[in-house]
Amino acid sequence: MFDKQDLTRLLDAMRAHGVGTLEIEGGDMFLRLVLPAGPAPAAAARTQPATATAAARSPDIGRFLPRGSDDGLPALARGDAVRTGELLGYVAQGAVRAALTAPADGTIASQIPEPGTLFGH
Repeated sequence: MFDKQDLTRLLDAMRAHGVGTLEIEGGDMFLRLVLPAGPAPAAAARTQPATATAAARSPDIGRFLPRGSDDGLPALARGDAVRTGELLGYVAQGAVRAALTAPADGTIASQIPEPGTLFGH
């Protein structure tokens, strides 16, 4: 079942991507949303986009090494925009490094760990 917030998000996504009709089926549920043709109402322009938090998951256990420390890439800081799959840093075990990447498009919301911080599952 969809609540008001779910429906608002679906309608906002439809408007953002130019979708006029959306049908969702599952089990004994059926939902059909239809937007009128033409420009979106002014109220839709004032709504804030939905926000969510997605934590980057460590691919391994080791010591954190931030991007930009010795790889020639620009360093990242809180508030920087990142794209899905963008390199955030590394989890190092000796000379072996595993890439730590952004799980989604967004903005870095917390402080980047200090170099050498123990990191992992």
